[in-house]
Amino acid sequence: MAERFVNERLSVWTKRLNLEDWQISVILTRRDDLKANTLGGIRWDKGKKSAVVKVQDPSDYRLPFVEMLDDMELTIVHELVHLELSSLPRSEASRSTEERAVNGIAGALLRLDRQR
Repeated sequence: MAERFVNERLSVWTKRLNLEDWQISVILTRRDDLKANTLGGIRWDKGKKSAVVKVQDPSDYRLPFVEMLDDMELTIVHELVHLELSSLPRSEASRSTEERAVNGIAGALLRLDRQR
């Protein structure tokens, strides 16, 4: 059920963020296979216009079901915003600033979506 949910939400947000020319997939990933202190991640290949979004596997969540799905959707939007910003210059020095901006943008997009 969670896998179907993340794939549906990926499709919705790919369209909303105008990333339809990318081949993007989502995989549920165990916590141990993610970077420390993260709930997801993304890897992309600009030349191939392909990306893989990793979302924490439901078995590693300790939240009620609906909150878990909300968090998974936030992870998808967060990672897609990173992809949208991928053409900007990046460095270790700008990493925390980018992360704060991505958190703010992803949160704002979801708040607007949920007001409907």
